[in-house]
Amino acid sequence: MGVGEVKKIFKEGLSVNALKYIAITAMLIDHIDIAFIPEDMTVYLVFDIIGRITGPIMFFCAVEGYHHTKSLKKYIFRLFIFALISYIPFMYAWRDTFNILRLNIIFNILLGVLAVHTRRTVKNVFLKAIIIYLLIIISIPADYGELCIIMLVFDFYYGNLKNQLAGYFLVIVLNLGLLDFFAGPFWNLVYDGNFKFYNDYYWIGYLLPFMLLLFYNGKHGSSDKFSKWIFYIFYPLHLCVIWIVRVFILNI
Repeated sequence: MGVGEVKKIFKEGLSVNALKYIAITAMLIDHIDIAFIPEDMTVYLVFDIIGRITGPIMFFCAVEGYHHTKSLKKYIFRLFIFALISYIPFMYAWRDTFNILRLNIIFNILLGVLAVHTRRTVKNVFLKAIIIYLLIIISIPADYGELCIIMLVFDFYYGNLKNQLAGYFLVIVLNLGLLDFFAGPFWNLVYDGNFKFYNDYYWIGYLLPFMLLLFYNGKHGSSDKFSKWIFYIFYPLHLCVIWIVRVFILNI
């Protein structure tokens, strides 16, 4: 794909499918980074920042999926099945120890969808709050953790992209350390006499989904089976490949 084609895509806007493909590419870069690149290399940090694209974009696409699916039961069942299929590959892709609470991102998407459905269907405000709170607690050990609450923000402002992005920005600023990252140097200047940023640069990566979603055109894109199933199939498959290469070929 040439530069001209890339410009054309951004000029016409990004569909849900286009956002998914970007998220999948970022995920692959991030997982290769974790599996094979030493943490003290600059390229590790760059790839880590790129990898922050995946979670928020997939959460956004999942909310779109919730509102456009023909069968919510089938959508939830599909998420559950592929979360189970990906359970062991995710468990051992980068580590050699078993931890029953090590849940992959599809589990987290599933929990987010259930939280969105709870918000929209449970009438009793106290019961609604308790269920959503429990779902968020369960999501903590999963990939991207409680960040799945962004799905509630995307759903609350569904149909208003500007408010969705404003809500997303507030969540990452308040919940993911970006406020400390940008405010920290001024605190250091006042109390220590030097203007110095913290070392958690990878949080900047969570601004990338914000920039990408600015180009969302409100369209789903192609409705072919490839687009529908690519993430579900690619996710466990690439984890298995990384696991095999790391353990059985490179022995690391």
